[in-house]
Amino acid sequence: MDGCRRARKRVYVSYLLSFVLLAAFFYYLMAHNSRNNLGIMRLREDVDDISHILRQQQIDSKGAQGSSKFDCLGGEPKGLGSSGRCSNRDVSAYVDTLFKRKIGHLMDDVYNLKKQVKSADCASKGAQSTPKPESAALAKPRINYASEDLGARIINVKAKSLDGTNIIRSVLGLDFSSNPPVNMIRAGLSPGSCFGFNGTRATVTLHLARTIIVEAITLTHVAREMTPDLCVKSAPKNFDVYGLRIDNSKRELLGQWSYDNAANKRTQSYSVRSDYYFRNLDFSFNSNHGANTTCIYRVEVYGRL
Repeated sequence: MDGCRRARKRVYVSYLLSFVLLAAFFYYLMAHNSRNNLGIMRLREDVDDISHILRQQQIDSKGAQGSSKFDCLGGEPKGLGSSGRCSNRDVSAYVDTLFKRKIGHLMDDVYNLKKQVKSADCASKGAQSTPKPESAALAKPRINYASEDLGARIINVKAKSLDGTNIIRSVLGLDFSSNPPVNMIRAGLSPGSCFGFNGTRATVTLHLARTIIVEAITLTHVAREMTPDLCVKSAPKNFDVYGLRIDNSKRELLGQWSYDNAANKRTQSYSVRSDYYFRNLDFSFNSNHGANTTCIYRVEVYGRL
């Protein structure tokens, strides 16, 4: 008996819940429908107001063109009986025509203004002097023949390793494993990605990608803001560059320069005057700006074939 009573209670509760849910659903539909009807009524009132205003403006203006095209708005509507109201289609057509007419005048003004700006720009460019051949030659892109991506490589290094050295490391070529010399001919300039060595003196022999007449050498050091301790004293200062003849019989001094470590000029270029072709260059770094170690971030060599 108790089981039957419980089953009946469950059925009654289920019926009650179903009735409540259905009532809530129908109430939601009716409320939503009433809101839609209210919105439609407001929209209809707005359209009536707009049609009344446009009709009054058309009557006041007494324009022949407007009355011929939009008789509905200029006087008695055609085919609408005595209601005195324009249809939504007529109102929309009239509003679109006015909008296109105003926008057309605005686009004409924009086009004329744009044309005047272009004419002034062309006149200013034509008034400028023709660039000289020398400046045009300097503007051409240069090729960095000391780039590892083009085939340049380091063939000899004389420096004190940051990690120290011993026979095993020397035999395995691990003297500069943490800061290898190849970093100085790579494009990256992330902090620490340099050729690092103890002290201030080092000599690096660079094998260029092609045999060229050297015209310029560029040295770049990382900016002070990019270092963890905000210090760039490890930048090189005085350095010499020698060109090794193809037959290795003699080396020629290409220049002795100083990197001034200026904060606003991290890349500095040095001109070279030489008529000989070189494939190998010796970079001799002699001092830095006061640190116990030296870091060479990037070296670039430009010239002509």
